Amino acid sequence: TFKAKAYLKDGCPFSFKFFLFMVEAGLSARVEVIRCDPESPDFEAVKAKLSAGLGKPATFPTVELEPGRYESDSAALIDRFATKHGVKVERLAALAFYNETILPQVIELHKAH
Repeated sequence: TFKAKAYLKDGCPFSFKFFLFMVEAGLSARVEVIRCDPESPDFEAVKAKLSAGLGKPATFPTVELEPGRYESDSAALIDRFATKHGVKVERLAALAFYNETILPQVIELHKAH
């Protein structure tokens, strides 16, 4: 059986958001986590593979849900996994804390640069 592959970019706040959800929801064993280091020599090849699978420029996180079927966007992925596995996202305290306090600060810092 195929195990979904989650491509998470090191240092990416949206990759962390998805990973935090998966861990807090008890779903992390359902995906193979593939860490993508932007400093790695194969990073551009990984991005090209994901872009081809998505049919648009790759963003992180991206999950290969089944062979050759990719989806990106942390919110959409969280919704997909929560719905599929009956997880009540509003009950996840760590994810709520991150979304409400840390993520907005990171986005603002990114805009400033």
